[in-house]
Amino acid sequence: MAELTVYASESAVPEAAGQREAVRRARVVLVHPVSGVPVVDEHLRVELPAPAPWPRLADVLLGEGEGDRSAERLAACHPGALVVAVYRDHECWIRFADGGCALTLDAQRSAARSSWAVWASLAHAWLVSGLPVAEFASAPVRLVLGHSPARPSNCPRSVRAASASAERERPAAS
Repeated sequence: MAELTVYASESAVPEAAGQREAVRRARVVLVHPVSGVPVVDEHLRVELPAPAPWPRLADVLLGEGEGDRSAERLAACHPGALVVAVYRDHECWIRFADGGCALTLDAQRSAARSSWAVWASLAHAWLVSGLPVAEFASAPVRLVLGHSPARPSNCPRSVRAASASAERERPAAS
């Protein structure tokens, strides 16, 4: 697979007063490696601990933990999240909502420049863009943090990805 160019940015969610670090709107623009068309993915990323209702509303849920079983347990507790990631030091375990695929990333993969939260958001964008989940851990990625253009200059048009979690009913906020 050719190197993917990915632009990632995030902002605080104003409604999450006092939780600005835990509750983020993430925007990832992934230039599709086959079509060259940018796929824009916007989602809610919540890092635990966070008060209700934020974990139940998360598209991407991130927490401290260790191992795939830890990620599996967290995903089972929050079935509305499309991507669940747990991390400890230089390793991160990512679980996708279908329950059938789990990945382990290490610090070499993260290049130690980006937080695990960014990689979890990238996993969400990867999934909604329709790329094979099994290739995520080994794909060459050029990650550009900060401002993410709606249309990178080398791409003539863009496509907004529909949320892959739209098939599931989200629990209502209580």
